[in-house]
Amino acid sequence: MAKGLTLTKEQILQRQNEIASIALSFFNKKGFQKTSMREIAEAAAMGKSSLYDFFTAKDEIVVFIVEEKMKNLLQDTRNIITLNLSPTSCLKKLMEMNLTYTKENSGLLLWVKSEERFLAAAYQKRLKKLHYDYQDMFQSVIERGISDGFFRNTDSSLATRLLINSMLSIVYTTRSSNSPEDMLNMTLDIFLHGIII
Repeated sequence: MAKGLTLTKEQILQRQNEIASIALSFFNKKGFQKTSMREIAEAAAMGKSSLYDFFTAKDEIVVFIVEEKMKNLLQDTRNIITLNLSPTSCLKKLMEMNLTYTKENSGLLLWVKSEERFLAAAYQKRLKKLHYDYQDMFQSVIERGISDGFFRNTDSSLATRLLINSMLSIVYTTRSSNSPEDMLNMTLDIFLHGIII
């Protein structure tokens, strides 16, 4: 940032998003470890020291990208939960939203899962908090379903993880049997009604 130049919060956020987009492109091509802050700065048409005005490390760029994506997911999840739907309908809506999110961010999600271990511990902790916040909201729907008699008494934490992780099988399958939306409906049917006749 040029000396004496003051940016508004909106301008800073816009520039951070531009830098994050450039960085993500490098991460996808070269990997997190092989991408340097210098390369990101050059591609963003700025000096390396100016880049550090926006992000102190590559790790911070990654967390920024994920946090920006997760903010929307968390807000959409809250909105669905407050619609006062039955637990079954709420669960279906959450899964439909989760499918859309996973499809739209499939590259980023795969990348984060494979590269997250290279982040500094503090940044890993921030990412885990986002995931746990989402899981907790999702789990609250299952727990309400159990307490209201819609679902049988079971391990709500495990049920939450199984449902959320079913998106991986739906979106990343190499042997697709149907559209992702159809596979989601089948997944929910199997999950809610089982496979026993």
